Amino acid sequence: MATEIPVLIVGAGPTGLSLAIMLRLNGVPVRIIDRSPAPAAVSKALAVWSGSLEALHAMGAVEKFQQRGVRLKSLIAGDGPRQLAAIAVGDGIDSPYPYPLLLPQSRTEEILTERLAGLGVTVERGVELVGLVQDDSGVNATLKYDDGREEPVRTKYLAGADGARSAVRHALDVAFEGYTEPQMFLLGDVRIDGANLDRRSLYIWWHGGNTVALFPFEDGIWRIVTMREDSEDSSPPTLEELQELMDRHGPPGARIGDPTWLSSFRINERLARKFRVGRVFLAGDAAHIHSPAGGQGMNTGIQDAFNLGWKLAHVLQGRGDAELLLDSYEAERRPVAREVIRGSAQRLHVAFAPGKVATFVRDIAVTVAGNLPAVQKMLTVELSETTIVYKDGPLVALGDPPRRPKRTDVGTRALDATFVDVASGEPRPLWPEFLPTGHTLLLFPAPGKPFSLDGAQDAFAGNALKILMLDERSDPNGEVRDRYHVEAPGWVLVRPDQVVAARGTEEEIGRATAYLERVAGLAAARPEHAERPFAETR
Repeated sequence: MATEIPVLIVGAGPTGLSLAIMLRLNGVPVRIIDRSPAPAAVSKALAVWSGSLEALHAMGAVEKFQQRGVRLKSLIAGDGPRQLAAIAVGDGIDSPYPYPLLLPQSRTEEILTERLAGLGVTVERGVELVGLVQDDSGVNATLKYDDGREEPVRTKYLAGADGARSAVRHALDVAFEGYTEPQMFLLGDVRIDGANLDRRSLYIWWHGGNTVALFPFEDGIWRIVTMREDSEDSSPPTLEELQELMDRHGPPGARIGDPTWLSSFRINERLARKFRVGRVFLAGDAAHIHSPAGGQGMNTGIQDAFNLGWKLAHVLQGRGDAELLLDSYEAERRPVAREVIRGSAQRLHVAFAPGKVATFVRDIAVTVAGNLPAVQKMLTVELSETTIVYKDGPLVALGDPPRRPKRTDVGTRALDATFVDVASGEPRPLWPEFLPTGHTLLLFPAPGKPFSLDGAQDAFAGNALKILMLDERSDPNGEVRDRYHVEAPGWVLVRPDQVVAARGTEEEIGRATAYLERVAGLAAARPEHAERPFAETR
């Protein structure tokens, strides 16, 4: 007889772990499996950007990241013996975490695994998905263990976060559209002596028709990424080959040794045609892969999970219109992934374009960027993933966004600010007030006048809605009001994934009620669209 569970997650990388954490925070039982018998010993991703740190705050994990990670200070570029620019990283990022952290993916997975264990879930390793059939009410999955035995599982929903070779995506027969870059790239995790390298900086160096990129790891290890001239040779590099390429194209004086990982690889730029098929979802590398230029892959996957997690939880707990919520996942996240792929490919081609003309143009561009703070800010803000705008899908449409949304409009990320805790009289940051388990309603009344909720508070009391009154006592200088561009008495509704859901004037508070009825309170109105709620809470 098949085991029955609400959600089965296939893949225990950063994406799958983040999704499991979000579901557990919302009280949803979950199983997470991974075919590997142990966590990966090598690390693909290194950078954790601001948008992901904001999400990790909601998951209750950001402090461990801050403790174990190193703040990235700059990107240093050069050509042969010349340093062309040192571009500050983090300037201009409007976030409670206005910086990226350098942290090996293996450490990221350790922190997330610890957090998930604290919520009562252990990753089941050495377990592989070998079968998947779905119907109108659930998914029948077949799991295979290392010892050969098989287990049938019945689940309401299944999420594939199982990487670029996703078994879930193959079972769904979803096309992975895109292309493979023709170059053969080389990777080495090594110690570097000489060259006077700053361990809080990344290095991009080119000379003589090739490029060397250097990324700092823990314990004095650096990652070298460069290109092999023979694109048909897929053998792993030797230390001697990497040293020769470093001597010809990298920072002068760098001597490498003590390799812990040597590999060759090709870069794929691919996007799944669908992120959802019925009750099965794709997220992270199972849905999109691309060049590592910019360090966006793992971050995009974490935010896929952040977007999907609360929506699945609302549906399973009977708190929302299932089709509206679940359809919104692909509509919001697939365009983001498409743009990340485009930007990453563009950065790769600029950084590794061979030839004297390309080098000349690159030298000029980097030198100019290094002397223009506005250009530096634009580059780092784009990579931070804090300016992503959701423009498509039924959930965004329900909030009635403007045609050209700016930050704090519907579909954009909420902002941090400082307000006064009326009970204690102490200033507090706004960011911790946002709920990963429900919506947050920010109210901005007229001076000296109560805000008329028109029954909204009673309608949603106890249904994961937090109401924060920002009046002349709690927002005496109007900082929060200004940050959210509220000119008249009004309100702003923030989703569990820190995205602005809707906003309006005091007279339009009924729009907030109508939105919440569809997204957070549908079980009472239209129970035929809701799953059976779970009694378990956080």
